[in-house]
Amino acid sequence: MMCKKLLYKSNSCSKYFLVVASVIINFCCFPQGVANYVNNGGFEDFYNCNIPNVINNVKSWKTIDSTPQPVYRYNSCYSVVPWDGSSFQLPRTGQSFGATGFLCQPPQCDPNANRGYFRNRLKGLLQNGSIYCVKFYVNIRDISSYGIDGFGAFFGDNLLDTITKVSIPLTYISPQVQNSIGNIITDTMNWVMVTGTFVATGTEKHMVIGNFKSDANTNKVLINPAILPTIGTDVYIDDVSCIDIDLPAYAGPDVAFIPGGTVYIGRPQDVGIDEACTWYNLTNTNTPIANAAGITVTPAVTSTYIVRQDICGNIKWDTVVVHQSAVGLAELKMKNDALILSPNPAQNFLNVSFEWSDLDKEFTKAEIFNNTGQLLTVIELNYSNNKTFIDLKELPDGVYMLSLKGKNTQSINKRFVVAR
Repeated sequence: MMCKKLLYKSNSCSKYFLVVASVIINFCCFPQGVANYVNNGGFEDFYNCNIPNVINNVKSWKTIDSTPQPVYRYNSCYSVVPWDGSSFQLPRTGQSFGATGFLCQPPQCDPNANRGYFRNRLKGLLQNGSIYCVKFYVNIRDISSYGIDGFGAFFGDNLLDTITKVSIPLTYISPQVQNSIGNIITDTMNWVMVTGTFVATGTEKHMVIGNFKSDANTNKVLINPAILPTIGTDVYIDDVSCIDIDLPAYAGPDVAFIPGGTVYIGRPQDVGIDEACTWYNLTNTNTPIANAAGITVTPAVTSTYIVRQDICGNIKWDTVVVHQSAVGLAELKMKNDALILSPNPAQNFLNVSFEWSDLDKEFTKAEIFNNTGQLLTVIELNYSNNKTFIDLKELPDGVYMLSLKGKNTQSINKRFVVAR
């Protein structure tokens, strides 16, 4: 029984942009934050197409200690996908997926080399106290004799580097996300989702996926007697994500387009967040127009688009107005430029004022986001002589975004810094 091979998926990460003339005008930069913390969650990105099927050729993925292990990649570049020589499987998305052995019992398998584990370097530290929605998809390889229930995801720090025996059951590790006991996955045709949530401590830098149970505690059911006497399960894996369950929905700032041009709205597309987001045109909220974190639109007239975001059942919404010309957006930019924040950096209070009058009557609600795009607070503003202030004493030092919401759904945004 071989532990299989691993693959990769890519995503484009342009956060925001300014294109003048024929395509897009986008003046308002907004804190999108990290959506999927897993780097290269679909295994599409790799270093060299001529390198054989080794995990270390996949960007952001490796084995626990970077030494050769029975962890591999399959990709249409070097390997033949969907046929790998002994099994047939299409990637869930893209051109790639990974594979390794989740179970292979002695004596047919070496007692010191019978498991494989995927390790991913996360895009950033998780936030202490935040709840994260974790998903990955598995498929049982055709040459497996058993289906199993041993699928888990562990989030840890650099202490993972101290593990020396990395090809055996790591039973002393307790994964934060674990497939339910007795929920035996046997499907060799379809991709099956493994999901769960956990509360981060703020020290997590890496994600490890594998079977952390002992052979005896791994519940199994025979699916292919022809493979006996080998007792083993090889697993394909695809589309791995870890997303803050309170991630704000993000449709993007209001933009303008030149007639005949196109506009990209929303977040950069990425594994996990794409399937969590459903887009609608305000004129018809019953019929979705796309499932993706961000989409390209070519409206004929000024249009409002709505995104519905579902992260492990936590549903949020956001809207964006795409103006037919740059006139509406130019006006919004003037309002944004009129907003004054002082002092910046601030300590305990932030003064908010406008260079010209009447805007205090329009922008009466404030939202504060941290530098990962997490909404921290919503404040109703009370102005005096076109000025007001915001109490910052509860905010730790850092970079934040103040978003003032207008009565006509417009918003203006500026960054500020808290430094004491």
